[in-house]
Amino acid sequence: MKRKRSKSAKLLKNKPRRAKESRRETGIDGGMDRFFVGGESKIAGFMHYKQPRWTEEYKKMKVPDILRRIQDDLEELLARAYPTATNEWQPAAVGYESRLRRVISKGVVDELDHGLWKRINSCNQTVSRKACEEYLRLLPIFLNEEQKHAAKAFAFITKWAATYLENLFVKEDALMKEVARGQDLWPVNLGLSVRIVKGKPTFQLTRRAFARKYVTELELNSQCRFPSQHESGAQSVSPFRLAAEGLYIKMLLLKRAPAWFPKVTPWAKRLFALQLPMTKDNSAGWWRVGKDYLYERWEKARVEFDPLVQHLGLENLSSKTPYESNIKTRVIDNELKQAFEALATHDL
Repeated sequence: MKRKRSKSAKLLKNKPRRAKESRRETGIDGGMDRFFVGGESKIAGFMHYKQPRWTEEYKKMKVPDILRRIQDDLEELLARAYPTATNEWQPAAVGYESRLRRVISKGVVDELDHGLWKRINSCNQTVSRKACEEYLRLLPIFLNEEQKHAAKAFAFITKWAATYLENLFVKEDALMKEVARGQDLWPVNLGLSVRIVKGKPTFQLTRRAFARKYVTELELNSQCRFPSQHESGAQSVSPFRLAAEGLYIKMLLLKRAPAWFPKVTPWAKRLFALQLPMTKDNSAGWWRVGKDYLYERWEKARVEFDPLVQHLGLENLSSKTPYESNIKTRVIDNELKQAFEALATHDL
């Protein structure tokens, strides 16, 4: 014979369990845990966008102002990630570390120890001297940590910027196509997976198929009129290729800005008459105009060609030897001409 449940027991059975009672073997609070909530929007490429001019600061800034500030901030991060750059360009200049050793920075001191600045400025000479010694002892640790922090921050921002561009393409495809058509390079986040096969590591790029589809749908480089320069040093490039790119970009800049010419010369008229873009069919005409510029630079500033001369192993020949004309021919008429004409795009 079944026992009848009391009315209170039935109510207790149907009573919903409290959040703190809905724990399982994970120990996670069921009332607080969330998984893939709003998944539909994430699949569609959801990212958080705040409205423009959200603060008073941004209301006063136009796009060029924001761009300039971002560039300045990124350059500051880069400088802290690579603090010895100044010494490479100006060996006699006071470097970042040397400057901090000579002039004690309050900002650095406060980051090292909040009470250290007060001790450095103490009226007690012994306390002040020991505080300065402590600052110099802690400074190398600070520089090492700041360099790591800056490099990580720079990488983080760059990765997120590439992610934002991907999302903008999802949300504003027509706009981003218009932007990408005029670019020859585009940032894409790639990854690297490692598998151990027969005891040896095998490396494979991730997101490679996505990257190809992405830049193809962007119509990247389909209407580029101003190529990017590639002087990062990370990619091994012939110095003649770099010099040819520099010449082409210089010609494009001059062609865009006639005001650079105080007087329009016959050479300038030939430059203005060149058709864009440079293609296989018209590259010879571009080269004839560019060669005149190179010949002029050779006579006025021969030192500019030294890296190319050294690359060919001809640096030991004096400019007074009869070989100078041969060097000029090899550098400009042979190597530079070949590299320059290789920049030409295929006719569409």
